[in-house]
Amino acid sequence: MENNTHSGNGLHNPDVHHEPGDVDAPFLTKFGLGMSALIIVFMFGLWGMFDYLKNRVTEIEEPEHPSAIVNTQKQPPAPRLQAHPAEDMRKFRAAEERSMDQYGWIDPDKGIVQIPVDRAMDLIAQRGLPAPPAQPAGKGK
Repeated sequence: MENNTHSGNGLHNPDVHHEPGDVDAPFLTKFGLGMSALIIVFMFGLWGMFDYLKNRVTEIEEPEHPSAIVNTQKQPPAPRLQAHPAEDMRKFRAAEERSMDQYGWIDPDKGIVQIPVDRAMDLIAQRGLPAPPAQPAGKGK
C-alpha cells in the first residue's frame, strides 16, 4: 500500500519532512560577512603595525651595543680584505692569460726562457718529453 498522495503540484511523501531549523541561512550569512570584515580589519591592522615598526627601526640612530660602533676613519690592521675581489680576480686571470701567450726570459744566466703554451705543446709533440735525470747510484728508492 502506498502512502504517497498526489496533489496538483507533485508527489508528497508523509514520511519525509523538512526541518526548518537545520540550517539558519541568515545566521550563516551574517557570520561569513563578520569573519570577512574581521579578516580585513586584521590585515589593515598588521599592515599599519609593520609600517610603524619599519619606520621605528630607521629612526633609531644609536647602536644597541658599543661593539657595534664602526669608526670609518680608522683602517683595520693588515692584512685587509679586498674591496673588489671579483675585479681583482678578473685582472689576475687576464695577466695570467697574457703571460701564457708571450715569450720572455726567466733566467738569462741559465738559459731558461718562457714560451707560449701552444708553442711548448707543439715542441713536445714533435720532440717528445725529455728523459728524466739519472739518479746517482748511492741514492736508491
